[in-house]
Amino acid sequence: MITKDSVERRLLSNHLQGLLPEGLITSDYGGYSIDSIPSYVRALFGERIERGGELLSLLPDSLPQRVVLLVLDGLGYMHLARILSEFPNMFLNRLIDGGNMLPVTSVFPATTATALASLSTGVTPQEHGLLGYRLYLKETSAITNMISLSLLGSDASDNALEAGIDEKTFLVHPNLFEQLQGIGVSSHVIMNKQIAKSGLSRLLYDGAAKMHKVVNLSDMLVATRDLLNRATTRTFVSLYWGDTDDIAHVHSPWTDEFIAELRSIDATLERELAGRLEDTLLLITADHGFVPMNDEDYIDITKYPDLYNNLALPPVGDTRSAYLFVRDGKKEAVMDCIAETFAGDIICLDAQVAIDAGLFGMGGVLPESRDRIGDLVITSGGRKTLYYPYKGSVKLRGMHAGLTPDEMLVPFIVGKL
Repeated sequence: MITKDSVERRLLSNHLQGLLPEGLITSDYGGYSIDSIPSYVRALFGERIERGGELLSLLPDSLPQRVVLLVLDGLGYMHLARILSEFPNMFLNRLIDGGNMLPVTSVFPATTATALASLSTGVTPQEHGLLGYRLYLKETSAITNMISLSLLGSDASDNALEAGIDEKTFLVHPNLFEQLQGIGVSSHVIMNKQIAKSGLSRLLYDGAAKMHKVVNLSDMLVATRDLLNRATTRTFVSLYWGDTDDIAHVHSPWTDEFIAELRSIDATLERELAGRLEDTLLLITADHGFVPMNDEDYIDITKYPDLYNNLALPPVGDTRSAYLFVRDGKKEAVMDCIAETFAGDIICLDAQVAIDAGLFGMGGVLPESRDRIGDLVITSGGRKTLYYPYKGSVKLRGMHAGLTPDEMLVPFIVGKL
């Protein structure tokens, strides 16, 4: 019998063929992982699927006409479980009691751009190529912010589109919205109007029947209810809420501020949706979890010249997991320097070894993915992280993108509204 405890044990035992130390885990690609959720959604609408079979145990006895997927940015599974235990009267507890909740893994790196790309396409990072917050792209010949699609040194959003990114072809796999359109399901995206106009949103949500722009959470949920109550055909609605991520970054995740935000979301969900929709299934998940950070956890890589001067570029990717492009002939020297200087705090893997072991996914590796990963992959062994002081960057109180269970495990909740 599949239980959340048995799934959790499976996920906590995945150490990337022994390449990762105890305490770090990798993604359960194609299984209990967020890249399987798009296949689950398609199965809810009656389509036969080839990936994500483990999640099919959560299929309801009768398939719904309407499905809502809510992504709560930064909501870790373990953190949520603690909050639900502390506040047993929350709506989410009742939703789970009438449905189910399992842990699933995020992808690597456990960061918004990469995770949302997998949630949009149903494929793994090495297959879609959106491998982090900042990437060096051959298309732009520059380090590029993958949220705003802006080039390093520029404050202008979307100028990467002018420099060489084609928003129609950057993600080569059809997304969930296009796939649902092919089986006669109308799909909609509802999100904050500021996020809806971001460069990343332009990449991810093409194919939806409509992008609905809202101003706050209650507006989002009222729009969802009104849309579904007017729907005359099978309908899928994708929701994204980012304030949980903002609060965890600024205040740290394990704080009263985060709990207050989650309880507010919980109450608004119950008030606006529960019992007010017919034949509708609600799915809730997250892109990643979080770990708390202090100033002393940030190690400025520029303070270590034997390491930094052997790099051809500043580290790219994310703060807690990054890609190093090293100068010719210096790879071994950089690996040795990291091992000797940051033993246990920073894990360093040869990029090709990491790819071959499955760190970035399953299936084919896009040539662009191989180019973007560079020569070495580094990730935090605990709280410490190698930090490059990009202009405007700050030492946030909460971070993600690493391989700790708090960052990697996220909830997958299925419940009838």
